[in-house]
Amino acid sequence: MKIRPLRLTLDNLGLVRPHRVRWGRFYAKIVHRAPKNLQGGNLMAVTEQKKAIVAQMKETLSEAKGAVLIGYTGLTVAQATDLRRKMLAEGVEYKVIKNTLTRIAANELNLEGFAEHLEGPTALATSKEDAVAPARVIEQFIKATDKEVVTVKAGIVEGEVMDAAGIKAIANLPNREGMLSMLLSVLQAPVRNVAYAVKAVAEA
Repeated sequence: MKIRPLRLTLDNLGLVRPHRVRWGRFYAKIVHRAPKNLQGGNLMAVTEQKKAIVAQMKETLSEAKGAVLIGYTGLTVAQATDLRRKMLAEGVEYKVIKNTLTRIAANELNLEGFAEHLEGPTALATSKEDAVAPARVIEQFIKATDKEVVTVKAGIVEGEVMDAAGIKAIANLPNREGMLSMLLSVLQAPVRNVAYAVKAVAEA
């Protein structure tokens, strides 16, 4: 009598080529399948979720006037909370990101030199209104801590990718209101000089 192979199904062992295992005179064919949470519709759902994350990241990076990639190895929970509070006070959005998906978004936006900094634990600080705010807040936070529990990896200012040195340099620039105040002072200077001259002539 011919003995037919016995089919056994083992879940959660990944997709590999079926193979035979000999048990004495009998043969059992082992069939490996993908984990249940990655079968059929669930796999499609995971893929769609990742696509949505990439699309959201592209929107975030493209709309940001200023953005900074932050390494946060060594950051305590209390320090993370304090950093988020400081970012929020300056109108800066701060969130931990997935390197792989962010790399895809950056490459699709042709942000040359940005994706190479997406290694290790990474957070992203962005502002739609103030190009300098993310850099300014993180540099102030670094100076206020005993050691560099966070590091600046790179950033984007007005669509241009900058390295850590560039981000540190612009961190000392004033915010938008400060820049406008400086510009107004420069524009008003000649007017004041004319006014002083007219007043001097009138009093002579």
